[in-house]
Amino acid sequence: MNSSIFKTLKDNFVNASSQNNRSTVELCITELSSGNFPKAVDLSEELIKKDINDSVGWATKALSQAHLFDYNNNLFFLKSSLTSLDEFKSKTSLSSKEIMAVEAIFVTTVLDRTITLVTERIEEVIELRRKAMAEKTKAGAAAIGAAMSAYAGSQSKSDVGKILGYGSAIAGAAASSHFNSNAELLNSASKGVFGVAVANISMTVGSAMTLKRNLNELDFAVRDEATTTLKNWINTLAFLYQQVIENLLVYGEELKKKNVFTKSFREASINMVTAPEATQFIYLSKILGIENSIPQFKELEAHMLKLREIDGSEIKSSVNKMHIIGGAALLITIILAATIPENILSKEDNGPLFLIVILTYVYLMIKPIGKAGELKQSVNEFVDAMKNFKVTSDRIIVENMVPQDKSLN
Repeated sequence: MNSSIFKTLKDNFVNASSQNNRSTVELCITELSSGNFPKAVDLSEELIKKDINDSVGWATKALSQAHLFDYNNNLFFLKSSLTSLDEFKSKTSLSSKEIMAVEAIFVTTVLDRTITLVTERIEEVIELRRKAMAEKTKAGAAAIGAAMSAYAGSQSKSDVGKILGYGSAIAGAAASSHFNSNAELLNSASKGVFGVAVANISMTVGSAMTLKRNLNELDFAVRDEATTTLKNWINTLAFLYQQVIENLLVYGEELKKKNVFTKSFREASINMVTAPEATQFIYLSKILGIENSIPQFKELEAHMLKLREIDGSEIKSSVNKMHIIGGAALLITIILAATIPENILSKEDNGPLFLIVILTYVYLMIKPIGKAGELKQSVNEFVDAMKNFKVTSDRIIVENMVPQDKSLN
């Protein structure tokens, strides 16, 4: 982002300030334009300390902090910048068009910072996934998932929900009580290796929609910068969305290889549907309005919901029934081997009878019955469908997105 865009605010901010504060405002704009954002924050707080109702101080603080948030110790700057922007809007005497310009530059700044952070996180995760997959003895989904969880924990000193103000009711871009219906889904999606990136994206959707809607009302310099940033933001969304799918496929591919008779099959099925990536896939799909631009999403969602209805006890019962069938085949084989006269089948030649038992188990592994069979089929269908589900930036339409204050149900 071209930080010189802040210079477009100079005249309005200086004129809106008291005579005594104008030199500080000018210096603050200079620091913003030169990229010295910590210094700009200090100058903004100096203005606010003199007069808590100084709207310009709140505006420059919002713009400065929007450049400073990150996914380590400074995530709080994102929420703080939004609060500062609200203070500016509630105290300013600027015209609606001038306020729109400030908001546009603020949102462009947040989107630009989001692009940088999300891209960095994706690149880190791709490298982590590459290393985990390279460790052949540790390439199982559980091991990769554990590695990613450890990574996510090491990258965040505090809980994302608390920092961004989710809790039991999400407090995001400009509200709090509106988001109750989405709180549970977002709280779940905010976990895992991509959790903070998904939460960050969630907080930008509504503002990005407003920014695009207002583009034609902005002066050329602001409009040009905003247009470029919006395009890059959409490209980043597509990149993140595809990587969430790639992580989810790690679990799916692992599950496809599992023997349905094993405990690890049931554990892997639970790992896949409870993985943060599963919730992130659904959540991102909904806030990005994917179902409106890619009809195949509905089919994938149906597969996911079906998998989430897995009942471990029913799967175990189904496996036990298959063991009973295999055991019955073994018992019949033993009885036949013991009762068939040797002049018909000698004991040395009864190998084919026991082959029946082996073939029975092989058949049940390939074509399991009951709930285990339904699960195996659902997993195969889901993974195959996910492999063919590609989301490019041209399929992400800003007008189709769902802001935080709208229900995702």
